[in-house]
Amino acid sequence: MPKVYIASVNAPQAHASDILDVAITNKYTITVSSDGCANYWDNYQKENHNPFDFVLKKFVHKTGIHHVAVYENVMPDSTIKLVVVAFVCFDGSIVFHYYTNDDASTLQVLENHSFKKDYWAPAFYKDPVSKQDYFVVTQATGPTSVNFLNITIGKDNAVDIKFEKAGELTTHKSVFPNSLAVTRSDDLLAAVGYANGDVYVYDLKLMRTLYTFRSTDLVVETKGGNSVAMPRVLKFSNDSKFLAVARDNQASGSITLYDVKFGEYIGNLTSQNITINNVIGGFAHSGWIMGLSFDEHSTLLASCGFDKCVRIWNLESREREATINLTLSDSVDTPFDEQFDKCVASGVAFIKSGIRGGPGKDNNESLCVISFDRGVRWYREAGGV
Repeated sequence: MPKVYIASVNAPQAHASDILDVAITNKYTITVSSDGCANYWDNYQKENHNPFDFVLKKFVHKTGIHHVAVYENVMPDSTIKLVVVAFVCFDGSIVFHYYTNDDASTLQVLENHSFKKDYWAPAFYKDPVSKQDYFVVTQATGPTSVNFLNITIGKDNAVDIKFEKAGELTTHKSVFPNSLAVTRSDDLLAAVGYANGDVYVYDLKLMRTLYTFRSTDLVVETKGGNSVAMPRVLKFSNDSKFLAVARDNQASGSITLYDVKFGEYIGNLTSQNITINNVIGGFAHSGWIMGLSFDEHSTLLASCGFDKCVRIWNLESREREATINLTLSDSVDTPFDEQFDKCVASGVAFIKSGIRGGPGKDNNESLCVISFDRGVRWYREAGGV
């Protein structure tokens, strides 16, 4: 049976400029923007709340923020829950925030680190058995930096965070690595998408390439070495069985699924009613895809993009379960004379059941969608009450 998602809470004009990325912690939905600010939205409020009454706004960097990644863990041999947030800014630097025990009022800025320039896409790896955590980030110059994340809790619960360089991935030394994903399982894998269309899967413990996935879409090389089949977004499923790759395909977007264990092509997710330049089918969206998110059980995949919609895909049947269309009227404070493409969905994230308020919250997952109209929208699955 197809799923239905109901709009629950909307925060229009949440930022002063385009919202570019979103990350979910147990307590907060974190949105970032080219306005240089990070907003920490409280997840625990009831469905009918005003989100602006429960948000902490923090200025991060004057050049703006384009990526955010989070690390969340109850520290070993401690009762301290720590969240570390990495913000990658448009000058290539990374700013780190950290706070404890789900309380953003304890937030501090990590001052002593070496991530000062040329960085692009970040990801944390939390070791399921608490042996060694990692921080991985691509660099605009070509390499991907792999770092040990070492955290200790000292006297008076003082937090000490240090990064130790573990190595670099340099398969494409001069090709822009524009997208990154890291697994959550014992198998420490990273997928890097390069601007020439290639996706490489690496074993980070051995620092070697496992698989190379090249596009089955139409590939047209540009003068700068980029490809119209550029892998814009990568995402591993939470059980690490699948890798989803969202590629540009001329003006549209495709989603390809790969088997992570065997490195095999599974297939494409397609919406048969999309028509572009008289070509029907074969695409997931009628515009570039900007966001991907797996649900907590890895049975659903959410995608969103330039066609101003969110699609929910069933991974078993590979069929579309639901579509959410964004309109300017969703954000009541957005002037209607803005450019037409301001409703572009720039990111999507599943929120696991039991966190957001509202009917059926213990049974149903929620979704957060960000967009270029500067709005943050939350949805919940209907039913299951």
